[in-house]
Amino acid sequence: MTPGGGFDPWRSIDAHRDLLVTFDPVARLMGGGFQVVDGDQSYIVVDPDLDEANRRAVLTHELIHHERGGGPAPRQSSTAGDRLISLDERQVEAEVARRLVPGHELKALIRERLAIDEGVDAAEVAEQFCVPLDVAELAVRQLGTGDWSHHWPQAAGGRAASR
Repeated sequence: MTPGGGFDPWRSIDAHRDLLVTFDPVARLMGGGFQVVDGDQSYIVVDPDLDEANRRAVLTHELIHHERGGGPAPRQSSTAGDRLISLDERQVEAEVARRLVPGHELKALIRERLAIDEGVDAAEVAEQFCVPLDVAELAVRQLGTGDWSHHWPQAAGGRAASR
């Protein structure tokens, strides 16, 4: 079974004939991965030393950029352009968290843990869904402040407790 409810970035990438993955240590300079376009072919370049959780996140991140049109075009830096890139990156990261840690599965995990009178923290979510901690934390934040918010620790490193 694939972590994260069956979302498999490799399978999704395979569905795009114009997208290939290659491994090169140079990707480390770009945070673990980046996308390159050469004519009609796109490549996701991934740091070969990434662990599975980070590899899944990088592949999903670059896949989403590809689906959205490849990300922002290279250009001269400007304040407005930098804000657009920042917004685009936040939107992509939000979608990474939604795909790799689907809200309904996160809620199910919370319910399961509450049934045995235990809470869950972002580190456990990261382990359960095979994602980096920052992706798990974002997924938790995206879950919202509704019925589930009281099950999460208020201070970093704390464990959530049920009411």
